[in-house]
Amino acid sequence: MILSIKHMMRLTVLLVAALAIVVAGCGNNDDTDSEGSPTIMATTSIWADVVTNVACNGEAEIITLIPPGGDPHAFQPSLQDRGRMENAAMIVTNGLGLEEGLVDTLEAVEQAGTPMFHMTDHIETIEFSSGMAIDDHDEHDDEHDEHDEHDDDHDEHDEHDEHDEHGHDHSGDDPHVWFDPIKVADALPHLSEALIVQAGLDANTLNTCVAEYRDDLIALDAEIEEILEPLDHEARLLITNHDALGYFANRYNFEVLGTVIPGYSSLGETNPARLQDLVALIEQTGVSAIFAESTHSSDDTEALAQQAGAKVITLDTGSLGPAGSISDTYIGFMRTNAQKIVDGLG
Repeated sequence: MILSIKHMMRLTVLLVAALAIVVAGCGNNDDTDSEGSPTIMATTSIWADVVTNVACNGEAEIITLIPPGGDPHAFQPSLQDRGRMENAAMIVTNGLGLEEGLVDTLEAVEQAGTPMFHMTDHIETIEFSSGMAIDDHDEHDDEHDEHDEHDDDHDEHDEHDEHDEHGHDHSGDDPHVWFDPIKVADALPHLSEALIVQAGLDANTLNTCVAEYRDDLIALDAEIEEILEPLDHEARLLITNHDALGYFANRYNFEVLGTVIPGYSSLGETNPARLQDLVALIEQTGVSAIFAESTHSSDDTEALAQQAGAKVITLDTGSLGPAGSISDTYIGFMRTNAQKIVDGLG
């Protein structure tokens, strides 16, 4: 039977439509992987590892937006990243402006319907500080003696109460919350609840995972205390690339004397006058090491160290170490940084 041109055109349309249905059926089902597990995205490798431990036993596929080694302050998303974000069942972010290049995209994706969980919404934050001025250092001993009482004061942190009234805005608060493992441990039940409600994960499994991981983080905190024990009170002085170690200092009785880059963002710029002030501060205090970061150029830090006669120790700050390294998990990251700090200052 010979088909008319009209019939042949109709048959072609039907075949194309059928093929499109087959192709669509073979594609991803938005927020699930090929086996039906929901996909959870975390902005940083640090939070991805935390989420993996909360959603343990393969409850979800966990993916990281900012690749290991990437600077969360500087990362800019691609169109492909935007698509991955829109297809996730939930996105876990740090918040407080840490992901500077992602803020607009995260807001747009959230408005489009992807649930967001901001870790800093569920952690008692501290105010960020760039360290004391050199002229104020004579008061260091008195202020450091009061440091043990400082941590308790944060339980009554009035500014954090303003957060509940004003969304995600903690004006002047430090976003580097992961440097206190107890604060992270305290946020785990909130993260678990969001994964259960927003991503449909199994409550019984996650409750067990949270209990086990919380114990691990409490044990990590005790281990860090033990690692740091050899450092005398007078040696617990930090000069860092940017102000990323405020929570570590607050938790473990250190003082951040100064930073090469002013402010909490690694995107800031230093200047010769600031570097000269830091040289004078290093000479005055006898600080033996300056801490650079694996996610940021160390050129200015190296120049400062050479002029001041100090050594440079590179820490992982905004990202876990590469896969297979001793710092490729959050626990390993914290343990390794603590040991490097002792080695640098001891």
